[in-house]
Amino acid sequence: MENKPDNWSWLKNLTNGRVSLPKGISPQFLLFVGGLIFIYITNRLDTERQLRRIDDLNAEIKEMRYEHITTQSQLMNMSKQSEVLRRVEVEGLELRELTEPPRIIDP
Repeated sequence: MENKPDNWSWLKNLTNGRVSLPKGISPQFLLFVGGLIFIYITNRLDTERQLRRIDDLNAEIKEMRYEHITTQSQLMNMSKQSEVLRRVEVEGLELRELTEPPRIIDP
């Protein structure tokens, strides 16, 4: 059987000094560049995740705004005097509308 070189043999050869790099490029420089690439990719993924979350929150805000407007208009309709009178009659409550203005009681 033929010995297959493992995938990291080039790195082992590089650290043992068997492979030479172009002049001016050291293994430390390659590690530095690799670290920068890792930071760049991680930052990019985190930014995309945050943008998706912002989009989801904006959609939720929009939905809640519509719900607020609908609820507010229903409440305004329910608090109209004519609607209150109609509901009192439907419920069978013995309430009547005032025919004379309220009086101030002096102490």
